[in-house]
Amino acid sequence: MDSTSLEGVSVVVSIIAAAISAVGAAVVAWQAVQTRQSTRAAIEAVDVARAELSQGEALRDDALKAHIDAEMPRVTVTAYLHAEVLDPAEPPASIFLDDRKKDRLTQKEYVLPRDSSKLLQAKGTVTVINDGPRFMEARYRSDSDPSTRPLDLAVPPGESRTVEVSRTETVERWVDLARWAQGDTSIEGPHEDVIFSMSYRFPGWVGAVEEHRVVMGGTAVEPVEGNASAWRPAQLNSSRQDHVSPASLVLQPFERHYFRNRPGDDVMGWF
Repeated sequence: MDSTSLEGVSVVVSIIAAAISAVGAAVVAWQAVQTRQSTRAAIEAVDVARAELSQGEALRDDALKAHIDAEMPRVTVTAYLHAEVLDPAEPPASIFLDDRKKDRLTQKEYVLPRDSSKLLQAKGTVTVINDGPRFMEARYRSDSDPSTRPLDLAVPPGESRTVEVSRTETVERWVDLARWAQGDTSIEGPHEDVIFSMSYRFPGWVGAVEEHRVVMGGTAVEPVEGNASAWRPAQLNSSRQDHVSPASLVLQPFERHYFRNRPGDDVMGWF
């Protein structure tokens, strides 16, 4: 075989090798495309499965919450603020305000700065009503001091319990709250205090914690006409409008937090 024939064979071989390489490259590219599509399909399938699982868990949680709601005691909280504002250090009869009379029983006045540190206390009552279907055992605090030890409150279905609540501040602080209500933005907060908080836990490993709060805002004093430095206990729960932002009780919307735990769990499994 002469050199020309060898060169021709070499060219043919090169062409065939190039063709095979091209075909191989095409096959590899096609396999990559198929692999990518298969991977994408697998990922989409996983996403669909996750979405279905999440939706299933949400439906299960909703059903569980509905069951818990049906078993939770139906609790109603009402609050009433007494008309009297008192000085805890003095006999109540000397400074009580009588909500059954239009005139106050005393004209006791507090003058600043002389009486700045004297204490005045606004009191009220909170009634907890249990409309069933379950017996309720709760824990509550009945004043604005967070260090106060919680007390037990047991209310059978169809019954109610009433507890006293109070907020005690210095005369100076009550006056500050009155001035804040008049628009003095230099008065530091808090301008309201939680004076009643109650927490009830559904018994068991799956249930809910329900919390109720009553907030007192406003002030317990009013200015004395003709004396800019004098203040007196305000007559609360009255229709009079001549005093500044009288103290009032506000019921906060109750909160219910659901949990799901197993025996031995160290933390609450909220959902």
